[in-house]
This record gives sequence, structure tokens and C-alpha cells, in this order.
Amino acid sequence: MEKSKLMQLEIEEKRKLPLYVKEDIIQSVFYTLIVAIILVVYFLSINIMYYSIDGNKFEEYLKFYALGIIIATITLFEIAYRKNSKKIMVIGIELFICGVLTLYIPYIFLHTSKHLRMVIMIVPVITILIYYFIKSMFIVKANKDEYINTLSDVKDIVPDKEHKSYLDENSEKTYRKKVAEEEEIKKVIKTEQVIRREKREELIKKRKGKKQTTKNKKEKGDEKID
Repeated sequence: MEKSKLMQLEIEEKRKLPLYVKEDIIQSVFYTLIVAIILVVYFLSINIMYYSIDGNKFEEYLKFYALGIIIATITLFEIAYRKNSKKIMVIGIELFICGVLTLYIPYIFLHTSKHLRMVIMIVPVITILIYYFIKSMFIVKANKDEYINTLSDVKDIVPDKEHKSYLDENSEKTYRKKVAEEEEIKKVIKTEQVIRREKREELIKKRKGKKQTTKNKKEKGDEKID
């Protein structure tokens, strides 16, 4: 029971986000919020500009704004295609939607009622805040899930000695069997070497005995001649 609790605590400890993952999440969320702030300021500035300048100039300025946004969108799509980056592609889609809205704003502001115009002035700002809040939460969850998926609960968390697989046991048995066979072969070779050494020594002794016998016979023959 205690061992299972310790394993559970160890798993939970491993699943805590390390510092570098937290820094990546904070950085991504920070950039997302910066984009949200820029877009909110952009649409608020359009609202202010509507009350500050003539209607014709307002419409003309927004056309230039929309053209600039569309050029930026095309550039981002090109970069996203070359780098195969989904993040840049998403930013390009967001800018494209802003560009389309910018093209329609003059018609809405100049050709609708006052109440509808007030609603339309507020809706983009609220929509941007809600969208980027949801996007930030999605970024946090996606990064956490990606980190957790990289963990291996068996290999990285649980000690290897307590969780040997069936394949590991078979491999160990095969290895031991192979070692035993090699030891047996070594013993046989060693025995054969000993037998050969004994035969060689016996053969050398026999040769020495024959030489000694021949020498003795020769000495006896020389004595008889004398």
C-alpha cells in the first residue's frame, strides 16, 4: 500500500510542469495578449476616427488600412507556407478577418442607424477579448498535454527492477543459457588441452627412454670390443 502511494506521488511529481515549459507557455500567452491589445486599440482608434474626421476621409483611410492588412496577410501566408508554421498561418487568418471587417466598417458606420452603429462599435472589441482569452487557455492546455504525452509512466517514473517485462525475462534466460554453453565449451577445450599435454609429455618420456636404451646398448658393445 505504501509502495503504491509512493509511486503515485512520484508520478504526480513527474507530471508537474518544469520551468522551461512554464516559460514557453507564458511567452506564448504573452504574445497572444499583445496581439489582442493591438487589435483592440486598432478598432477603438477606428471608432475615435469616425467621430473625428469627415465621412469621405474616414472611408478612404479605412480602405488604406484594409489594403495594408491584406498585404500583411498575404506575406504571413507566404511565410507560413515556406516554414510550414501553423502558428503564423493562424495569425494570417486572424489578420485576414480584420481586413474584411475593415472593408465593411465604412458602409456599416455611414449607412446604418445610430443604435446599430453603437452596437457594431462594441462587438468587435468584445469578440476579440473573448476569442484571445479562449485562445490563451487553449495554448496553456495544448502545451501541458504535449509535455504530459512525452512522459513514459513505466520507463521514466517506475523503477526498472520492479517492472521487468516478460520479454526482459526471456532475454535474461537466453543470455544465461548462452553463457552456460560457452562455459561448458571452455571446460571441454581445457580438458582436451590437459589430455593433449599429458600425451605429449608421455611421448617425450618414451623418446627419452628409447634414446637412453640405445646409448646403453652402444656402451656395452664398446666394452666387448675392448
